[in-house]
Amino acid sequence: MKIIKVTALWCTSCLVMNNIYKKAFLEFSDLNLVEYDYDEDYEEVKKLNIGKIIPVIIIYQDDIEVKRVVGEMSYKELMKILTEIYI
Repeated sequence: MKIIKVTALWCTSCLVMNNIYKKAFLEFSDLNLVEYDYDEDYEEVKKLNIGKIIPVIIIYQDDIEVKRVVGEMSYKELMKILTEIYI
């Protein structure tokens, strides 16, 4: 499973989610995580069709986008999404 995570230093929701992402992503040993900063990596972010609402994670399986999650969520909600896709 590959996940692209887009956040920004100025984004309060991103700061909240960073700890939740970190904890959840540790549960998946073969996870390929790619992280982009909305401002520093804007050209890459633009290619992913991400608007101004962040944080965003895009989940890929076999190089195909299977889920895009925008905004805040609980650890439990994130784990449910990741587990459903991972299985």
